[in-house]
Amino acid sequence: MDKYTVTIFLDGHEKKVTCEPGSTLMDVFHHNNIYIEAPCGGKGICGKCKVRVLEGKVSDITALESKYLSQKEKQDGYRLACMTKILGDVQVAIKGQLEGAQIVSTGLDYSVDISPGITKKYVQLDVPTVDDQRDDLKRLAQAIGIQNPYTHVSVLRKLPQVLRQSEFKVTAAYDGSRILDVEMGDNSRKAYGVAIDIGTTTVVCYLMDLTTGQQVDILSGLNAQRPYGGDVISRIQHAMEGSDGLNRLREAIVNQISDLINELARKNDISIDHIYNITIAGNTIMGHLLLGIDPKHIAAAPFTPGTTQAEVYDAHDLGLKLGTASRIFLLPHISGYVGADVVAGILASGMDKSKDLSLIIDIGTNGEIVLGNRDKIVCCSTAAGPAFEGANIRHGMGGVSGAINNIMLDNGDLKYTTIDNKPPLGICGSGIVDALAVLLDAGIVDETGRLLDRDEIQSDMGQKLADRLTEMDDLPAFIIADSKSSGTGEPIVITQKDIREIQLAKAAIAAGIKVLINKMGKGIEEIANLYLAGGFGSYIDKRNACRIGLIPAELQHRIIAIGNSAGTGAMLSLLSLEQYKRTSIIKEMAEYVELSSTIEFQNEYVDSMYFDI
Repeated sequence: MDKYTVTIFLDGHEKKVTCEPGSTLMDVFHHNNIYIEAPCGGKGICGKCKVRVLEGKVSDITALESKYLSQKEKQDGYRLACMTKILGDVQVAIKGQLEGAQIVSTGLDYSVDISPGITKKYVQLDVPTVDDQRDDLKRLAQAIGIQNPYTHVSVLRKLPQVLRQSEFKVTAAYDGSRILDVEMGDNSRKAYGVAIDIGTTTVVCYLMDLTTGQQVDILSGLNAQRPYGGDVISRIQHAMEGSDGLNRLREAIVNQISDLINELARKNDISIDHIYNITIAGNTIMGHLLLGIDPKHIAAAPFTPGTTQAEVYDAHDLGLKLGTASRIFLLPHISGYVGADVVAGILASGMDKSKDLSLIIDIGTNGEIVLGNRDKIVCCSTAAGPAFEGANIRHGMGGVSGAINNIMLDNGDLKYTTIDNKPPLGICGSGIVDALAVLLDAGIVDETGRLLDRDEIQSDMGQKLADRLTEMDDLPAFIIADSKSSGTGEPIVITQKDIREIQLAKAAIAAGIKVLINKMGKGIEEIANLYLAGGFGSYIDKRNACRIGLIPAELQHRIIAIGNSAGTGAMLSLLSLEQYKRTSIIKEMAEYVELSSTIEFQNEYVDSMYFDI
C-alpha cells in the first residue's frame, strides 16, 4: 500500500513527510522529531495535543476526543493528534509550543575548593636513546608521576605519533592511574566539564572551566522525552510498549545531551576533546532511561530500582557523541522516587552539614520532600501528580510564552499577567496557585473546595466577581480571561474539576510534610529554613502557596527559593571530587519513608484536602 504525504506547517515553516496508512498524527510527529505537547503520552486523556487539520482525509472525531474540543475548535478543524488517524494525504498546522519557556537555571551561590576528578599536566619527556628504551606509555607515566598506568586503546594508538610530532613536549590528561588523553604542546589550561540537571520537564547544562571553577555558559531546553509523556509514569508506560519503547526514550535524551554539549563547545570555541567530565543529576526514572535500564519495576510495589549507586562511565559507552576522554559521573539516588536531583539539592543546601533543621520541597511532576540536618535526614515522594505543571488542568500549560503566571485582586478587580506579556493561552503552575487563592479570598470557593453558586456567596468581593461564574462541559467554572481577551478566542477558566486536581496535589504535599515532621519527632516551629527548589518554587507566590495549604503557614517567612538546586549540586560535584563522593554519603544517610503504605499519611492526606476559610 502506498504511503501518504503529510505536510506540516509549523510557525511559518513547511515540512513534508510520509507515513503508513492508519498512522496517527502523533505517530508522524514522534517519528520526525516534531515536538507537540502531550502530557498523557498520547493516551487521549489530557486534550493538550491540539492541531489544526487544514486539508485531507482523516478519521472522524470520536466521542472521547469531542470532550476536549470546543464547538468553535471543531468548526476550525482542530483535532487531537493522538486520536486522529491519517487516511490520505493531509495538511496540518501546529502552533510552536516551545517559545519563551521559563526554565530556571540559577541556584544558590556556592564556594568550593577546585579539585575535579581530572588533572592536566604539561611535561617535557626525555627523548628515547639506545640506552633509554622505555616504551612510550611508561615514559609518559613516569613523567607525570604514575606508577602503574593504564589507558584506552585509542590513546595508545596515537601516543607514538603525538610524542614525536611534538618533540616529546606534551600535555597529559589523567585521573589516578588512568591516562585519558595526550596532546601536543601545552594545553594544560584547557580543561572543561559540564554539569547537567535532567528534569522530567527540562534539561539544563552548565559549561564549567575546571581550572578556574568559573561558569562559562548555560544551555537548556525542554526534555526531548516529553512527547512520550509529561510525567515519569507515562514514560515508564511508553518504555513498556513494544520492543523499541525504552530505546526511543534513551535515544531521545542521549541525543539531546550530546547536542547541547556540542552546541556549548561550538558557541564558546572549545574543542569537544577538552570537555572531560560530565556530572548528571536527575530523578531515578530519568537515570534509568539514560542508561537504558527498564524502569518498570519502579512503577509497582515494592518500587525497586535497577540501581541507585553513583557510577562513572566513559561517555561513548552510553552512546554520547563526545570526546574519547569524556566521562559521565552519575550522582546516586536514594530510592525509586527520590533521585539524584534531590541528593544534589541536599548537597547544594548544605543541610547535611548544618545543625539547623531544614525542609526542602521540590514540586515538579512529582513532589519530593526532605527534612533534616547533620544528625538525621528523612525524605519522601508524594504522588502529587503534575497538576502544578498544567497537566490535568483544562487550560493548564507549562511556563511558556502566553501562559497566565500571576493572578491578583486589585481593589476588587481581577488582574493577571502573562509570560512575555502575550495574549493569554492558558495558565501555568504559579497562576493556578494564585487563581485558587483568589477564589478562597473572595469566598467563591468553600473549605471543601466547592465552587459556590452566586446566591451562596456572602462577601462583597465575591459578589463583585460572581459574573465570572459560568459552566464548562456541565461543570461549574470561573473565568480568568474572557474570549475577547484570550489568545485562543475561547475563555480561559478554572473548572470545578481543576480545583479538585489542585486539592489532590496540595494535600499530598502537605500530608507528606506532616509525616516527615512526625517521623523526626520535631515540631514545625523547630524548622529554621524551608527551601523551595525547582522552577515552580522560584515563581510561586509564597503567600498564596500558604493560603491554599500547600505550604505550612507558620513557615511563610522562612521560605528561601533555591532555584535549580539539582544543577547547583551537579556543579559542586563536577568541580570537586570530594563533593561528588559526599553525595554517596548523603544517600546512605537519608532514610526514605514510603508514604503509600503509611496509615498516618492517609489520615493526614484526608485532613489536608480542606482549605482554611
